[in-house]
This record gives sequence, structure tokens and C-alpha cells, in this order.
Amino acid sequence: MKGKTISVLAVLGFLCCPSLGDKDGVLYLHLPRTVCVKFQNLQLGSIAAVRGGEAKLVAKAMEVPMGRSPSSGEKIVIDRHTILSRLGTLGFNAKAVRFTGASEVAVMRDEATIEAERLIKSAESFLQKTRPGPPKCGWRLTKRPKKLMVPVGEKIRLMSALADAAPVGYVKVKVSAFGDNRQYAQTEILFKLVYPVRQTVATKEIRVGQIVTPDNAKIRTIHVESTPRSDWTSPYGMLAARIIPVGHVIRPRMVKTKTSAIVVRRNQRVTMKIEGLGFKVTAMGQALQDGRAGERIKVRNIDSRRIVLAEVAFDGTVSPIPGAVVARGP
Repeated sequence: MKGKTISVLAVLGFLCCPSLGDKDGVLYLHLPRTVCVKFQNLQLGSIAAVRGGEAKLVAKAMEVPMGRSPSSGEKIVIDRHTILSRLGTLGFNAKAVRFTGASEVAVMRDEATIEAERLIKSAESFLQKTRPGPPKCGWRLTKRPKKLMVPVGEKIRLMSALADAAPVGYVKVKVSAFGDNRQYAQTEILFKLVYPVRQTVATKEIRVGQIVTPDNAKIRTIHVESTPRSDWTSPYGMLAARIIPVGHVIRPRMVKTKTSAIVVRRNQRVTMKIEGLGFKVTAMGQALQDGRAGERIKVRNIDSRRIVLAEVAFDGTVSPIPGAVVARGP
């Protein structure tokens, strides 16, 4: 870290200076502008370079306590007056202390970052193993956690557990960072419980009376926040009761059960219609076959005399199949 580099250079410069520490009984202190520490409690030797003519005096001075170590993201500023005060409480003569370097030192914790992605991965791995909540439910992250700061050089392991007081419909996971048999930091990550739901989506436009099949619709699974109904059934084999555009979810009210009753009789006059989004074309025709809803039969257009294949609807109308001309008129 930048602060750590400045500290090391300052200490080296101080140690190499030939004029320092040349008088017995005099204590020389060199203060860097910033220093990064990873100690639990601060000592003078961890924030300043200490020299003197007497080895015992220097060793004692280096162990002078300077208060607590800064917490994560905190900066503690210690000035020369504070250092003299601490030395004085332990019997050091303030007149025998010589300062060089900065007038004060900013002390910060030497830290490494645990990114949010790693925290989320630990929490989700815990959820995969424990599967809290109702059967078959899943979870959705509500908000990314903030990164955690831990001391540099520690071998950090993450541990996840269920946290207390999660709101109804949610699950909260507590992720803790451990190293050297102690906990350094922790965060809580909130997930929303979600449930798998199947739904059918039109992949092609489905006309009225047309049978819903895998060719024009697909079944997919999505996750929703409310408890799903247990009576879901596939609409495959049912008939469209209205035009279902491409991409629309097929709801129960959009389809009807296929009936075996004949709705169009041979030689019966029928209305031929072609419908789309925003338009409708009709013509009169004559059924050449009996037909049930959803079936395809031959129909003769009374005006053009063309015979086409048409699909029978619930109401007895028929929808010509595009391009399916069986015979042309005279």
C-alpha cells in the first residue's frame, strides 16, 4: 500500500542517517507521514523509527503503548505532543527526545478486500446445501453486500450461517470472515424466496380454434415471489378461444377443451374468415366435409369456387389455411 511504502522509505532514511543516535541518553524519533499497521494495539515502534545511544532505552521506548489500532477504514492521527505525553507517563524525559520527519503520523490499518462476489458465492453455496424455506423454493438476491476489509497477510476463510430476524418471505444469511482463530468482519445478505412456475408461451400466432401444440407454443419455467397454484395443466391439445399473439403467455381463459361434437356439417354454408391483429376478412363458403372444432376440412369458396383447407372454430366459422388451396374454381 502507498502509506506502507512511505513508511518503509522514511524508516530506511532515518536508519541510514549518520547524525542520529550519537548521544547517550537522547531518544531520536522519526515520524513518517503515514503508516499502515496490522497489530491489535499500537506501540511507538510500530508508528515511528526509534534510535538512541542506549539499547535498553530504545527497546523500552519502542514498547510504549500508543492506544488501539485503527478499525477498518479508520485513520488515527498521532502528533508529537501525544507521543511526548505517552513517553512522559513512563518516565521518559521530554527534553531528551528529538523529533525528525513529520509533525504527525496518520495511522491506518493494512487491509485486503473481500469483494461482494465472493461473499454472495459463499451465501448461495450455504443456501444450496441447507435449502431453507418451503420445498422447491429458490431465492433471489435483493441487494449486493458491501465489500469486507480484513488484515493483510491473513489466510481468510468465509463461514455462512442463517441470520436472525429475516422478514416473512425472505431468508437472511450471515457471512463472517475468519483468520488466525478470530473473526475479523461480517455482513448480512438478504434473499427473497421465489417459487418455480410453469407457463406456456406462444411461439407463433395461434388463431381462434387452432390446437395448441409444441409446434406453436413452448412450456418454460420461471420463478415468482408468490406461492404458485398447484392445479396448473398444460394447454397442449386445447383449442384457442381467441387470437394469441407471438410471445404471449397462454392463460386458462384463452383456451377451451377440444370437443368431439360436430359443429359443421357437410354441404352446410359457413362463414370463412381470416383474422389478424387489426384486420378481419370474411367470405361465404360451403363445407365439403363434417368437421369438429379444431379439425381441418375442405371448404368451397362460393364466390371464387376455389376449394381450400380450413380449420373449424367453436362457433362454426372456418379459417382458411394460408396457401392450402386444394382445387381452383372454373
